[in-house]
Amino acid sequence: MQKRFHTRMRRYGAWLCAALLAGCGAEAQNGSSGETGRLSAVDGWLTLEMTDETSLAVRPAGLLIPVGDEALADAAADALAQIADGRTASLSYPGETRDRYERAIAIVTLDDGTTLQDAMVAAGWARVYSWPGETAGIAELLALEAEARGAGRGLWADPAYRVRTPDPNLLALDLDSVQIVEGRIISTAEVDGRTYLNFGFDYRSDFTVSVEARDRSAFEAAGIELLALEGAEVRVRGWVHAMNGPAITIDHPERLEILSPP
Repeated sequence: MQKRFHTRMRRYGAWLCAALLAGCGAEAQNGSSGETGRLSAVDGWLTLEMTDETSLAVRPAGLLIPVGDEALADAAADALAQIADGRTASLSYPGETRDRYERAIAIVTLDDGTTLQDAMVAAGWARVYSWPGETAGIAELLALEAEARGAGRGLWADPAYRVRTPDPNLLALDLDSVQIVEGRIISTAEVDGRTYLNFGFDYRSDFTVSVEARDRSAFEAAGIELLALEGAEVRVRGWVHAMNGPAITIDHPERLEILSPP
């Protein structure tokens, strides 16, 4: 299996290098400036080694890169190493600077002015996955992801990463995992302050997206009236859990793409 992953990486190698030289996306968005150093990538994990002989673990902001026993984790790790290993880079922070594991949550700008985020997403080796306060450049990354997905690059060539339909019987197989789900909102409702976007006629078994009352203002600030989305075609990403039927709870608008209005 490892040999097959490396063979696939050789096939993508020339494309990756060309994309980096061309500057395949926007430069790092405005944020607080961070550390500068030399990158190393081992087994899908990124480290910034600085001139004072200290090092910093880095989680690239806005990305979800497969690791461990996830599908194509070895190939994604190879891609990350090819893009990052040995490169000089600078960090900038769109929001929180550290996660609970003390990793830097950063936009990683490489020495040619491109970002690691753009390169990984454009090559198809990372999914876009934002958190509140970590949304700088997400719209541009989503556009790069859509193009890579349409071309079947990287992760998108594997059925494990296909965009799911809202069929609750199929989504039940994806409980306790991050998925992207695309479909039409059949109805909306507000119950006890929580907003529900229903993708079927039976809330007790069909797929649902929910938004807590405290998070609704973020959608309103983005011009999204959740209760007015009945009939809209959308794409949503998040952790699939059981709430009657399968459900995803979202807390900021970058997790919800409106593909066609109601």
